[in-house]
Amino acid sequence: MAGTIPGDEKQVRSRQPSQDEGSRLLGEPAEDSFCQRIKPKVSLCLGTTAVLSFMVFLFLVPFVVDPAVSRLIARYSPEPGTCALHEHVFAAGLSKCSWSSCREGCTSATTKCHQITVNYSLTPYKQYEQDHMSPESLEWAGTVVRFLVNTEGCGYPPFVNCTTFALKYGHINEEDIPEINHITQPVIRELYRHGNDTSLGTPPPPILLEGASDDTQQSTAVDRREREVSELSEFEMKVFPCYYSRAYPDRVVADYDWHHTIKTLVAAVVIPWTLFVLSCTVLCYWYCPALKREFMVDKRKTAAVKNENPQLVIRRKLSKRPFSTDEEDGDY
Repeated sequence: MAGTIPGDEKQVRSRQPSQDEGSRLLGEPAEDSFCQRIKPKVSLCLGTTAVLSFMVFLFLVPFVVDPAVSRLIARYSPEPGTCALHEHVFAAGLSKCSWSSCREGCTSATTKCHQITVNYSLTPYKQYEQDHMSPESLEWAGTVVRFLVNTEGCGYPPFVNCTTFALKYGHINEEDIPEINHITQPVIRELYRHGNDTSLGTPPPPILLEGASDDTQQSTAVDRREREVSELSEFEMKVFPCYYSRAYPDRVVADYDWHHTIKTLVAAVVIPWTLFVLSCTVLCYWYCPALKREFMVDKRKTAAVKNENPQLVIRRKLSKRPFSTDEEDGDY
């Protein structure tokens, strides 16, 4: 039949090299596939991801990981207790601010600070409000304890604003903020102390009684003033929720959330390390065995080229299958 092909011709055509194989044997570069073309770009992205992930983790250690671990170690109460303001002191000057309830910038020097101490009770603040309890009815578990905005006592805006913190938990008003901000000399001002008249305003003048001797009038006026100040202090005692530490009795903070702490810690550790490990694993899988094989092949080729004539090497490659010689194919 005209459509049939002799067996010898089939055998010869089956041994004819393709264009890619011939180009490879003759030393001509073959066209790379799509995966081989994008492999260098993907490798660059993976390497950059691995480096950035490691650097981000190092950055998160002092700002996220360490504070989260400190909060978990302190074992703060899951439900807020009841705190009452005991003393509020404003200090200006680097030597005066030995400690601070709130500081904007954990690495910056503190030149102005609010020092707030509280008395705290284990009574839940929700129960205190529902039962309409008075501060005198509370049983204090800790007295004159430093009150901090968080475990570190510092943070960065807008999450930590010390002016807002002092207005919420301290004994100042908004009209007192400009006066405090204009203080430039080292000074310590006691803004409030429970039981004493230490407000920003000037104390009222003594009240003298008529129809009595001078000594009696003055002593009566002083007693009345002390009684009025004591009643005013008790009436204005600020009570607010707070979180006390079950591991450190002398530590009380304004805000704490166990679930948020766990989520933050897990995210700060798992995400960077997952990206780092995956990137390094893919790069090692792609290049470590391949680099080793290519190094050995190149070393053998270099040794062969040094010992043999390049023309003989090309003739030997052409003489190998799928190429065939005239002697093998007969009269073809």
